[in-house]
Amino acid sequence: MRIAIVEDERASIDKLCGYIARYSAQKQLVIESVAFDNPVEFLEKYRGDFDVVFMDIVMPLMDGMECAGHLREMDEHVVLCFITSMAQYAIRGYEVGALDFILKPVSYGEFSLKLDRITRILRRRVEATVLIRGKSAVHKVAVQDLSYVEVYNHMLVYHAGDAQYEAYGRLSDVEGDARFTRFIRVSTSHLVNCDHISSFGDDYVEVHGSRLPLSRRRRKDCQGRMAAILGGMA
Repeated sequence: MRIAIVEDERASIDKLCGYIARYSAQKQLVIESVAFDNPVEFLEKYRGDFDVVFMDIVMPLMDGMECAGHLREMDEHVVLCFITSMAQYAIRGYEVGALDFILKPVSYGEFSLKLDRITRILRRRVEATVLIRGKSAVHKVAVQDLSYVEVYNHMLVYHAGDAQYEAYGRLSDVEGDARFTRFIRVSTSHLVNCDHISSFGDDYVEVHGSRLPLSRRRRKDCQGRMAAILGGMA
């Protein structure tokens, strides 16, 4: 787990870092924490590689609400939790998709309970999402939103609606990933989400208007499985 702390008070940063280290030891989890003492620097350096952001609301240069708004433009999924002494402002956090808030002064007991909840949420997300590491960015995509994965020009291309994400890797590794159990290998170069197949024939499967090749060697097994899934039996 990677946690960002956005807080302008050094004492608060030290306390939270200490709490995270204590929680990490108690739960036997590997947790990395990175502190930013102003929101502008945090946004400038943000690369979508944090799982959780703990953020103060009242800060110089930019308040936490404005910072959270910019954060959501870059990352819709990161878990956001406000830490503040002003409950009336924290409640507005739900407008920017905050999971929760903690009132100062922060006690370890309350902090550990919040982290317990966050850890459960992240574990469920790991089972349902995939991180696609491209050349210049990391994309977190729900597996159910992926229609198919193909090999093209020695790259993996993940298709999700109109979006495409390229990454290095092998199709066989994706096929063997337990999160892709509803995907089926229809050819040497294509792994298709059965839930997105609209029709299939002797030599093709159709996914959102695109016809993908169905290899002769895989035809029998593929058609049997697709018929079961499309018929609601799997």
